[in-house]
Amino acid sequence: FMDGEGLGAVPVFINGGYVRDLLLGKEPDDLDLSICLRGCAEAVTVAGLLEKLPAFAAARPDLGITEVKLATILSNESKSKQLDTFTAHFTDAAGTKTEVDVMPTIGEERYGDDNRVPIRDQRGEPEQDALRRDLTIGAMLLRVAMAP
Repeated sequence: FMDGEGLGAVPVFINGGYVRDLLLGKEPDDLDLSICLRGCAEAVTVAGLLEKLPAFAAARPDLGITEVKLATILSNESKSKQLDTFTAHFTDAAGTKTEVDVMPTIGEERYGDDNRVPIRDQRGEPEQDALRRDLTIGAMLLRVAMAP
């Protein structure tokens, strides 16, 4: 992703079940991405970057994406965790649909005295995000590189 603020590329990481499926040689049916916003202006958000996806896909017919639908409704869990998350649905030329869930890389988590829901640094380093996850496949991040 380009951050839109003139700072350049924003690192993107595939995580969770998609990485597991790749390792097992299976065809993944959804995609979980983490976007590292560290170093970006505070105005740069996951939702703001994803709002640019339909125009990006239209400008890049070589990607084979024919439709992008953005779902802005957050789950109750995401709302309670106060996370900047987003879901996009992509359709390719063959009619194959892929659901993509996107969230920022999470850094330090702090707990207030009166609340069990952590306050999360949504501009954490990828290493912090991986280490805060439980010891499962969800802790594996695969960095995405754009072909020249």
